[in-house]
Amino acid sequence: MSAVRSRAVLGRGTAARALALLALALGALDLARPLRADEPLRIDLATALRLADERSLDVAIYYQRVGAASAALTQARVLAVPTIRVGGASDQHHGTIQETAGNVVDADRASRFVGVGAGLSVNIADAIFQPLAARQSLDAVRAATDVNRHRVLVDVATAYLSLLRARAASQAVAAALDRANDLAALTASYAAAGEGLLADAQMAAVQPLYWQQQALAARESVESATAGLTQLLHLDSGVAIEPMESSIPTLELYPVDEKLDALVARALEARPEREQLDALVAASEESLKAQRFSIFIPSVSLNYQTGDFGGAPGSSIANVDHRDDLNLQLYWQLDGFGFGHRARVEAKEAQLREIGLQRDKLHDAIVAEVREAYASTQSRRGQLPLADAAVERATRAYELNRDRIYDKQGLPLEALAAMQALATAELARIDALVGYDLAQIRLHTALGNPLEIGR
Repeated sequence: MSAVRSRAVLGRGTAARALALLALALGALDLARPLRADEPLRIDLATALRLADERSLDVAIYYQRVGAASAALTQARVLAVPTIRVGGASDQHHGTIQETAGNVVDADRASRFVGVGAGLSVNIADAIFQPLAARQSLDAVRAATDVNRHRVLVDVATAYLSLLRARAASQAVAAALDRANDLAALTASYAAAGEGLLADAQMAAVQPLYWQQQALAARESVESATAGLTQLLHLDSGVAIEPMESSIPTLELYPVDEKLDALVARALEARPEREQLDALVAASEESLKAQRFSIFIPSVSLNYQTGDFGGAPGSSIANVDHRDDLNLQLYWQLDGFGFGHRARVEAKEAQLREIGLQRDKLHDAIVAEVREAYASTQSRRGQLPLADAAVERATRAYELNRDRIYDKQGLPLEALAAMQALATAELARIDALVGYDLAQIRLHTALGNPLEIGR
């Protein structure tokens, strides 16, 4: 059984996040290259989870969102940095023009300027608060990346266990078909020898037909589960996936004596969704501050250029000499006599209240999710020994009933019932094993842990 431990790859520290995002970026570089279709892919659950980190398109998409948010932060930080312009300008005029005094005259003229300019036009409130809001927005996107990665790992684990379940069910159906063929042949031989009823032989002959149908359905389930896992891992459609596990593993992520209250408290502290909403609240608060103070903080417009300027009547350029121009504006702006400003403040306040309500809603959702996953884990744990006992007794019942037919003491219908009970018990045990593993996975993730097995 694989060892299981939790490790927050996209942790809350800056260094941990940077290293994790770099690893995701390096993995994303190879996403465009599908694995070769002629290479059978032998994997276990730990390998499937590793491939999810390396090849999942959903993980790569969220990494790009982090990159975009990081670029937005850089843009916000340079709001108060002037824009540099290097180049030249040429102006020519031929025809009538109006003088400052109002006279209209006919004139030809030309001028040219070559040099360097710097321009700055910024709302100082935005320059102060937007970088703070962008920083929080980046934290929110990083937390969303955690949330997404946890979901992807759960999806991949679920798909892999679904594949194991389909393969195990296919094997159980194949075994049931063998038993059905054996019982049908035995019953038919007794009927042919006059030692059994033809009606019993006909009834027994139905069972192989039924289990042949189930075998076809089981193969379909295997192909469907393979296709789902192939999609999640971004594999070529022709890649053959071969699980290493010969049976469904039993995951043990938590001891039996874990208390629900402690688990709920841990989840409320560790869930990345809470970190995401906390960052969104902080970003919204900074945006609200910018709106509230923008009416008191002026905007600045500054333009400066230096270079060589020359001009003259006609098309010639003369009198070229050095030139410096400086223009500075400092102003306060009241949109709609202040009513527009007030409306923007109210919109930001409503947005902040909405995020607060979402945080309360998330609190309730986390508590409910942990309680449900905990109850499911406890229930599924209790079902495992019952499922094992059911298979053991059904196997013994089938063997005894089959022996009684050989001894001419039992009826074929009794053996048929025992055979059906055995197949039902085997399939139920498979469902119990997969259900227990999935319940453990859901509880593990509900506590804010990424699913990492054998790492």
